[in-house]
Amino acid sequence: MSIADWFVFKSKKEREAEQKRYRRFAFPYGDEQRARLEEILGELMPSEPRETAMAIYLIGREGYRGSFKMDEEDRAERTEEEKLAEATAALRNMLRGKLMDLLPLYLAVVIADAGVDERLQYPSIEELRRLAGELESRISAAGQGKKKR
Repeated sequence: MSIADWFVFKSKKEREAEQKRYRRFAFPYGDEQRARLEEILGELMPSEPRETAMAIYLIGREGYRGSFKMDEEDRAERTEEEKLAEATAALRNMLRGKLMDLLPLYLAVVIADAGVDERLQYPSIEELRRLAGELESRISAAGQGKKKR
């Protein structure tokens, strides 16, 4: 979304159609997927308000998967490293101070969600925490590498 989008007026029908497309993009397996993600986020980050956690997760997801307005071919061409870098950057923009510690947890959920199908078999909370630990090391190493330049 760009600043120019702020000045585009859409009809109610256009806004509803766009919201429907976004919901399908965000939760391709419907309300059950959304509920499962809310449950996972609540277990991983119990002190975070559910609506806030879901909004931050969706921003990270969009960084990882690409914008819902992005062309499918462009989305498919992105490497795993590009996806991780864009998701990390999107999450960093949302998390400040002590909340930055949650970045690897959000990223772990984003990656796990990218691997599920209609059966919605997400990794256990312990597996997600383990993945978050691995991601934290990668994020720290990548950040240190940038500082040396």
